[in-house]
Amino acid sequence: MNKIIVTSALLAGLSSSAFAVGLRPSSSALTSAIEVLNLPGENRRMVIRGQGDKHYQNFISVAFNEAQPMSLRWRALMAAAEAKGMQATADLVKAGAHKQWYMRNAALVALSEVNPEQGEKLAQKLLKDKALVVRSAAVSVLEKSSSMTVRELLWEELNQGYNFKNSQSLWIRHQIVEILAQKPMDREIRSFAQLLSDKDQRVHLPAVRGLEKLTGIKLGGGQEKPSALVGLWKNYVKKEAIEL
Repeated sequence: MNKIIVTSALLAGLSSSAFAVGLRPSSSALTSAIEVLNLPGENRRMVIRGQGDKHYQNFISVAFNEAQPMSLRWRALMAAAEAKGMQATADLVKAGAHKQWYMRNAALVALSEVNPEQGEKLAQKLLKDKALVVRSAAVSVLEKSSSMTVRELLWEELNQGYNFKNSQSLWIRHQIVEILAQKPMDREIRSFAQLLSDKDQRVHLPAVRGLEKLTGIKLGGGQEKPSALVGLWKNYVKKEAIEL
């Protein structure tokens, strides 16, 4: 009951001139925006659906305010995207080039929801981001794409130096192979076969799944340990003279 009262009061307050869109929102408008952002999720979404256009610029101001904590700025950018949808594209693209990794990450997640085409473009760019978590988010966004360009980019990223640390494979490589193995292409059989000998054992089984789909063959009786199954596929590759 208290939540409903708080939400109703905020909805009433948001209709005032304090939430008028402007390049420099007043301190009272920003305070009201922060109050909305601190509401429980369901209540926050209710306010955004009811008054989104009126407080969009205030959310953007909070998102780009360096004095605010990361969690609040993240919620602000997400709220802005929910409030304006595709019309938030320009601000989200701007956030996608922000110096803070979490702003780039939030922008990518939000943009992929409200404008998938632009979200994919940003994801392709952020595949090379300096922050691993952002690169991983970019891979997740590109999972939805079926374009050959994206597949080629993912194969290229697999062996980039920044996806290793001290010669050790980072988990994003496993993530990439999992995605590539979902709908493998005939011309990729050599690449999947090569991954059977990769130093990172986490890529072996998704590589096997890719080979199974490409060849239509399942080796063994299904009870083998992963290492044994990989061994069977290595022997198959050698027997069939698949060029590595």
